[in-house]
Amino acid sequence: MDDRLRQQRDHFDHHHREYASILFERDSAFHRAVTARMLEALDLRPGDRVLDLGCGQGRVALALLRAGCRVTGLDVSRGSLESLSERVEQLGCREAFEALCLPAEELDARGRYDAVIGRGILHHLERPVEVLERVHRALISGGRAVFLDPNPQQPLWIPLILLHPALSWSVERHVLRGTAENASGFLRRAGFEPVRHRFVGWVPPGWWDRWRAARLAESLLTSLPLIGRLALYLMVIGDKSG
Repeated sequence: MDDRLRQQRDHFDHHHREYASILFERDSAFHRAVTARMLEALDLRPGDRVLDLGCGQGRVALALLRAGCRVTGLDVSRGSLESLSERVEQLGCREAFEALCLPAEELDARGRYDAVIGRGILHHLERPVEVLERVHRALISGGRAVFLDPNPQQPLWIPLILLHPALSWSVERHVLRGTAENASGFLRRAGFEPVRHRFVGWVPPGWWDRWRAARLAESLLTSLPLIGRLALYLMVIGDKSG
């Protein structure tokens, strides 16, 4: 493990509890809606084998387990995985969950997963195409990968990274690299085709619990070409042709 990966591991081991609550609590209506958009893009069925890449404390992994999937959670932070494993136990899904404590750069699987999902992982990768090539190999033919990362066109992210106590610019610095064009290009260079992208998270987090029309407004605003680009997140979707 190189110095950069050790820095990331130590950072997330120390801050994993605060990190899960950035932009409102981990289980808020906003985060549930964002995770639901990711799962909809995967078009999963009960029993599907899904790798959650950079799973953290399980914002996505737990939703996958509730949907009846068999889940492998991979993360460099042992502290995050320990917290997630406790929540999996509470959910009663221990038999459907596997934890892997290693960097995404060391993923070594072939044709094992029906789908791969990653929330907030791409901008933590120094060489994203190399990791995505590993993801491509890990999928079955006809499998799908979905990634959601901060949208660098939303100006909120820079002050948030610089000022939030659980964030570090040295860890998050590649967030500016994650434009729709770049992220889609990373997946194509790794062998995914077709690749498409969507913007997610336009309606502010605090409105989801207070405004009944939040879901409808989210769907409308993120569909508008110019306005949609100011959403909090960018989601990229890539298929492994079979």
